[in-house]
Amino acid sequence: MSSPFDELIALADLDIEILTLERSRASLPARVALEALAETLGELERAAELLDAERLPLARSLIELEEDVAHLATRKAQIDERLSTATGAGRDLEAMDAEARHLAERTRQLEDAELELMEALEPIEVRLAALGDERQPIDVESERLVAELADEERALDEKLASRRHDRSSVSATIDGALLARYEKLGAGVGGVGAARMLHGRCGGCHLELSAGELDRLNHLPADQIATCDQCDRILVRPVQLDG
Repeated sequence: MSSPFDELIALADLDIEILTLERSRASLPARVALEALAETLGELERAAELLDAERLPLARSLIELEEDVAHLATRKAQIDERLSTATGAGRDLEAMDAEARHLAERTRQLEDAELELMEALEPIEVRLAALGDERQPIDVESERLVAELADEERALDEKLASRRHDRSSVSATIDGALLARYEKLGAGVGGVGAARMLHGRCGGCHLELSAGELDRLNHLPADQIATCDQCDRILVRPVQLDG
C-alpha cells in the first residue's frame, strides 16, 4: 500500500508536467516558425512602404503629365481640324498655326518629362515586384504553418486533458486536509505545493538545506509533514516514500 506522500508527489509531478505543457504553448515549433516568418514579412512590408513612399509622388506626377498631354492633344486636334477646313490667309490662321506649333513643342516637352518619370519609376516598380515575389512563398508557408499549429495545439490540448484527468484521479486519493494544504502552498509558489528532498536539497526551489535543518528533518517522525524553509513547499523526505 502506497503512503499518502507517494500520492502527494505523484500529484506534484503531474502539476509540474501540466505547467510545462501549458508553458510550451508559446514555444510550439509551428508558432516559433510563424513568428520568424512574421518578422520576415514585417521587413518586406517596411521595405515596400519605403518604396511606395518614393513611388507615389512620381506616379502622381506621371498621371498629371499624362492628363496634360491628353489635354494638349485634344486642343491640337481641334486646331488642326479648323486649319484643315480654313481657306485664305489672315491673322487668325497665323495665330492658329503658331498655337499648333506651340502645342506640338509643349507636347514633346511633356512627353520627355513623362519618359524621365517612367525611367525613374521602373527600378522602383521592379523592386516592388521582387518584394511581391519574395512574399508569395512566405504567405504559402504561413498558411501551412497555421494548419500545423492547429494540429500541434490540438495534440497539446489532448495531452493536457489527459494529465488533468490523471490529476483529478490522484487528488481524489489524498486526504482532504493534506490536499488543501498542498493547494494553498502551491498557489503561492507557481502551482506545485510539494517537492522531494534529494541529496540535501529541496526539489522545488533546488536550494541546499542547511546542516541544522537537515538534522532536524532527519529526526522527524515519518508521518510528520515538513516544509522547506526556503520556498515553503511540503518537503517529502525519502523515508516518507515507498520503494
